[in-house]
Amino acid sequence: PPTSAMQRELVALVAVLALAPVVNGGSITLDDSNFDDVVFNSGKSAFVKFQAALVRALQAMKQAWEDLGSEYESSSSVAIGDCDCTQHQSLCSKHGVSGYPTIKYWNAGDKESKPYQGGRTLDALKTFVADNLEVKCDVKDPKGCTEKEVKYIDTMKAKEGDAVQKELDRLKGMKAGSMKPELKQWLTQRMSILEQLK
Repeated sequence: PPTSAMQRELVALVAVLALAPVVNGGSITLDDSNFDDVVFNSGKSAFVKFQAALVRALQAMKQAWEDLGSEYESSSSVAIGDCDCTQHQSLCSKHGVSGYPTIKYWNAGDKESKPYQGGRTLDALKTFVADNLEVKCDVKDPKGCTEKEVKYIDTMKAKEGDAVQKELDRLKGMKAGSMKPELKQWLTQRMSILEQLK
């Protein structure tokens, strides 16, 4: 028979899964229940396509957006989102969407969006994300790392045994918790560094 500890773990797992964003071909399906968590509280920059499923112009862009989402699905610094305005009209209105597709972006910590005016091909979208939204800290070549990240890299490199994996597991456990966007961003930056050090 299940123990009370097992039941608590199962309830906790179900709660985490219920809050996890739905992924749509790599991009995160956004709605009223998860928009703020993904865009404002994840500590990541967000790139969001607001669309109406039946608009013909969107069909051509659909694969490029899904591929972009897949490319950044495990990113520690960028979330690629997709919001269907035919189902979530109030959310789209709240963010000033009046035509489709509308693409907006938020840098980590921003509460106001900026309009994306670039190309709609996969290459154009990837270039924009890489140049404007993605945080680039490469452990092997830390030129793009902040001073704080370099100190963290040095600290973790000095640790022995399975300390890197233990720290990564600890941070993964904290990721679901509530925290300020700048702390969430630092958490995701550390996770990215640790993934590179494994």
